[in-house]
Parts: sequence; structure tokens; C-alpha cells
Amino acid sequence: MSCATNAGDGKFSLKKIKARFLQITSRWKLSSQISLTYGLIFFVTLIFVNICATAGVYYLFYHQAERAIEISVERTKKISSTLKTVDEKFFNTGAVMPGVIFRVTDDTGKIILDNTPNFWETEKMLTLARNNPPFWSNNEFTLIETQNSFFYYKTLPLEIDGKIFNFQFFRTITFEKHFISRLLWTLCLIDLLGLALAIGAGIFLGRKILLPLIKITKTAREISAGTIDRRLAVEKSCDEVNNLSAAFNKMLDRLEESFVQQQRFIADASHELRTPITIVRGYADMLESYGAEDPELVAEATAEIKSAAKNMQYLVENLLFLARADQGAQPLNKFPVEINDLLRFTVDSFKNPRVEFIDDEPFEFDGDAEFLKKMFAAFIDNALVFSAKKVTVTLKNLGDSAEIKIIDKGIGIAPENLDKIFGRFFKVDAARTNSDDDKISAGLGLSIAKWIADSHGIKIGVDSEIGAGTIFTLTIPR
Repeated sequence: MSCATNAGDGKFSLKKIKARFLQITSRWKLSSQISLTYGLIFFVTLIFVNICATAGVYYLFYHQAERAIEISVERTKKISSTLKTVDEKFFNTGAVMPGVIFRVTDDTGKIILDNTPNFWETEKMLTLARNNPPFWSNNEFTLIETQNSFFYYKTLPLEIDGKIFNFQFFRTITFEKHFISRLLWTLCLIDLLGLALAIGAGIFLGRKILLPLIKITKTAREISAGTIDRRLAVEKSCDEVNNLSAAFNKMLDRLEESFVQQQRFIADASHELRTPITIVRGYADMLESYGAEDPELVAEATAEIKSAAKNMQYLVENLLFLARADQGAQPLNKFPVEINDLLRFTVDSFKNPRVEFIDDEPFEFDGDAEFLKKMFAAFIDNALVFSAKKVTVTLKNLGDSAEIKIIDKGIGIAPENLDKIFGRFFKVDAARTNSDDDKISAGLGLSIAKWIADSHGIKIGVDSEIGAGTIFTLTIPR
């Protein structure tokens, strides 16, 4: 039970440490976080590589010592069957590998042969044997450690000519130990130097990478309504930061365009509303000044006020329609409808003898009937306003589509205005119109018609010539 509690506390403490570390680093600048992360990753990688390299060196050196003793033992076993005694001639057999300290004692411990007479006594050496050798050492050997040296030791008892001899093999790895110690110190220094270089490189790279982001932040803070035309400098390289700068500039282009359109929209809407409001106030002041004694004045004022209110209602309704359309909140109720019936109904609703409708075979289309009638009415109304002659509306069934043409013989559209006619509040000179209606044209009809057409996948084509008239072509897919 106690162990489980301690483990839980340790786990909880580790989580708290991690959370605290993240809380502290989250307050740092992004460049500092990048530098620290880059440095830690590089440092941990260096340590891992160094540990692997050191372990590999340890294994290599210890394995070489093991192999030297093992080969010497195997050769001695083979040669021992041919020996009748142990004397100096044994050294000429080549059984012992170079670097291996070799010693032979009899059953009483007396040294018979010794290739290194000045080497420590075996009994003294064995008192320094390690009871817990490192994991990379061979357990079949005895590891002896002194203050400055390591030794591998193995003994081989053999019977020769009826006598027992102990063949003792030592292999020093003192040089290897010193080499590894120096290697460890060197690797530690390299690790510290690598950490410093990694942090420095992280700071340099972090600043270089984040410099464009800093510029973007500075530009974004400085941009206001009066400085929305400012842009970031974009280099020719195609890296992610330059792509971000280019995207930021495009976003500013769209914002500037929207801002200009909004300003124009507000100015135009204010201008359009000013006229009917002025009319209403003027006639209201007239009635207040002259009273209701004059029936003709009352009738005239009432008629003009009603007309101005009607125009304001028309303008406000169109503005609300476009506002909902811009926000994507204008719903469409699409059902199969007969285009022929909708177009005929729209033409008849004008009750104008100047409008002629030429029908064709029935054409069915999935669309919002009310919006489609509103679109047809906008194009026909536009033709009547700018033409004193007959307006012809034709419908042609092409099988996979229908083609509707609204043809007038009016004043036409100048080439430089063809791409502007669907803009909001765009109007030509009012003196050049031929409208026989008292409704004020606010220049919103074709904008609404364009939105309805786009929402139904209807393509609009315009052909016009100054003084010859205009043809609007609506291509409706099945």
C-alpha cells in the first residue's frame, strides 16, 4: 500500500514539475522557447550519442582483453596434452597471446613459470577483485581493480605428468581505463560546448525565422484606416515565412478593398436616403407653415411624402437583402419551377406595352421562384429605364440549358462601364434615362440580380453599343 502511494506521489510530482516548466516557458518569447528547445534536443542527442560511444568503447576494450585470455587458454589446453613437464620451453610454444601476463604455479602455490617476474603476487591481486563487475564485463573472468588499473584474471588447472599445475592468465586494461577517462572528460566538454553552440544557433535561427513575423506584427499594429495601404516587403524566396508575408499582403488587399467598398457603400446609401428624407421634411414643413386650409397643397404634399416613403422602403429593403446576402444569411428555397411561367408572370407584372415576350418550349429548373422573378424584373426594369423604345424578352430552350435575352434599343453602355454595372449604387447620368416611373433608381437592382444569378449558377453575358442598345443574356443550366 505504501509503495503504491509513493509511486502515485512521484507521478503527481512529475506532472507538477512538467506543468510548472510549461507555465514558466509559456511566458518567454517564441525565440527563447525555440532556442531552449533546440538546445535541449541537441544536448540530449549528444549525451545519448556519447553514452552509446562510451559503452561501445568499453565493450571493445574489455572484449579485446577477454579474447586475448580466451585464445591463450584454448592454446594452452591444446599444448598441455603434449607436455611432459612445465619449464622455460613453454614460452616457445606461442600459446600465450602478446600482452597477456602468464604465470604457472604448482599445487603448493610455488611459481614455476612467470613471464613478468615483477608483477604483483596472485594472492594480493585477488584481494582486489570486484564483487560487482560492470554489466559489460564477462562474468567468466575475475575483474581486479586497483587505484589506477584494471585487470582481467582467469586460472586454468591442468594435470601434466600426474601433477596439478595452475595456469594463471592476467590481461591489463590500464591504458584503456585511462583512455576512457580522458574520453569521458573530453565528451563532457564537447557536450557543454555543443549545448552552448546549440543555444547560440537556436537564438540566431529563431531571430532570423521570427524577424518577418516581428515585421508583420509591427505592420499590423501600425495599420489603421488611414494607413491600410501599407504592405510587407516580400522576397523572391519561396519559404513559409515569405508565403505568410504574401498571404498577409493579400489579406490587406482584400481588407482595403472591403474598407473602400464599405466607405463607398455608406456614402452612397446616405446620399440616396438624403433625397427622400429632404422631400419628406420639406413637405412636412410646408404643411406646418401653411396648415391644412389648402386641399390642393395637402394632396400634393401627401402624394410626395408617400412617394418618398415608398422609395425609402424600396432602398432599405434592397440594402437589407444585400446585407443578408453578404453574411450568407439569405435563404434560398429551391423547387422545380417552369422558367416560361415565371418569365411571363414577370413581364405581365410591368403592365407596360413596350415590353414584348417571345416564348419557347417549356423549360424546368430547380430554383427559388420569388428570387428568380426578382432577377428577371431587375433586368427588364433596367432596360425600360434606359430605353424609350420596345424591350424584347426572348426565351429559347436549348435542351441542356435555356437562354434568356433582354434586348433594348436604348442609350447603351460605355465600354469602360461594362465591368461596373453590377456594382452597388452604380448609375449612369440620370438625365440620360427614360424612366416613366416615379421610383428613384438607387443602382442596386443589377447587384441583387447578379447575386441571385450566381446563387443559381446562372451565367450573365452583356453586349452593348453606345446609341444602339444593350443585350443581357442569361444562360440557365438544367
